[in-house]
Amino acid sequence: MPDTNSPKTNHAPPILDKLIQVSLFAFAIFSLFSISATQISFSIGVLAWLLKIHLTKSWQEIRGSLVGTAILCFCLASILAITTSIDWETSLGHLKKLIQFAIIFWVANTVQNEKQRDLLVSLVIIAGVAAALNGLPQYWDPAYNALHRIHGTMSVPSTFSGILMITGLLALGSFLFHEPKKYWVLGSVGVIGLCLLVTMTRQAWLGFLIGAVVLVFFWNKKYILIIPLLLAVLLFYVPKDIKERVFSFSNTNDIALQARRSLWESGWKIFKDYPITGCGYKCVDQIYSQYLEPSGHLKRLRGMHNNILQLLIDTGIIGLGAWLAIWVTYFMELFQRWRKLAKEAPQDNAKGIIMGSMATVLAFLVGGNFETNIYDSEVAMLLYFIMGISLANVKKSPEQEQPISGS
Repeated sequence: MPDTNSPKTNHAPPILDKLIQVSLFAFAIFSLFSISATQISFSIGVLAWLLKIHLTKSWQEIRGSLVGTAILCFCLASILAITTSIDWETSLGHLKKLIQFAIIFWVANTVQNEKQRDLLVSLVIIAGVAAALNGLPQYWDPAYNALHRIHGTMSVPSTFSGILMITGLLALGSFLFHEPKKYWVLGSVGVIGLCLLVTMTRQAWLGFLIGAVVLVFFWNKKYILIIPLLLAVLLFYVPKDIKERVFSFSNTNDIALQARRSLWESGWKIFKDYPITGCGYKCVDQIYSQYLEPSGHLKRLRGMHNNILQLLIDTGIIGLGAWLAIWVTYFMELFQRWRKLAKEAPQDNAKGIIMGSMATVLAFLVGGNFETNIYDSEVAMLLYFIMGISLANVKKSPEQEQPISGS
C-alpha cells in the first residue's frame, strides 16, 4: 500500500478523472447503437485510466476485487493459450478483444460517486428503450421475413437480442428493488421486453426468463406464479410465428438443435486432441477439415454455439477454469454486497443495481449454452461494464448517509 503520509505521494490531474467520466457516459449512451463510437469512448477512458494509475503509482488497483484477480488469471491463461496456439496470429487478434472486455470492467469499477453510478445505469436503460423502439418497426414492416429476424440497431439479430436481454433485466431489477417505485423503469421493461419477444431469438428468451424468475423470487416469492400466468396470456395473444418459435423448444427434431448437437460432437473431438491449453482462439478454421461430420455444420458454422465448449477448444481446461472463476468470484462478491446492504436506506439504488446485474450475468451464462456470446463484442462489453459498476465502491450522497448504531 502507498504511504499516504509521504510528501512524495503522486496525484493525477483532475482532467483524467473528467475524461474517464465522460468516456463512461459516452459508453453507456452508444453501447446499444454504435460499436465504433463505443470503442472510441472506451479507448479514451482506458488511456486516461492507465495514465492515472501510472501517475499515482497505484497499479494494485488493477487487481482490485476477487473478480479483478480472476480476470487477471484468465488473461494469463489466454496468453498461455496463444503460446501453444496452432495459429498465434489469429489467436492474438481475438485475445485483444477478450482483454478489452476485461479492461472495461476495471474502468467501470472506478466509479466512486453514487449519483454518477445511478445516472450511468439510467442511461443504459434509456438506451435500451431507444434501441427497442428502433427495432419494433422492423417487425411490423410488410417486408419483414421471420427467417432472418430483426436486427434493430445491430448488424446481427443475436447481438441485438443479447443487449435487449441485458438492459431489460437490469431495468427489471432496478424497478423491483427500489423504493419508491420508478414506474418509468417498469415501462422501459415493457418496451424492451416486447422488442425482445419479436426478435425470435430463443437463447435470449431463455436467458431473460431465467433472470426474471430469479429476480421475482428474491423480491417476493408469492408473485412467482405471475410469470407462468403471464406466459400463458402472451402465448394466447402473440402472432403465429412467435408461437411456433416458442413451441420449437420442445421439438427434438428442430433443425437448429440438430445443428448444435452436431457441432458439439465435433467440438468434443477437437477438445480431446488439445485438452490442456486448447488449439487457440478461433483456430477451428484451420483444423475443422480434419473433423468433418456428415451434416457439414462444422464446416459451415465453425463456432461451437456454446461458451464452455468453445473455451475448452480455444484455451483448454486451464482457460475454462480461469473463466469460470470470474463468475464464481463475481457471485461471491455480490452476495457479500447484498448482506452489507441489509442496513441501507430503502431509497438506495444499490440493491436494484446488484440484483439487476446478477440477473444479467445469469442470463448471459444461460444463453451462452446455445450461443458463443463471449466473442460477441457488443454484448460482452456491455456485460462487463455493468459488472464493473455493480461492484464499484461508491460514496453515498450526504442526505442519504445514516449513522449506524454502535459505530
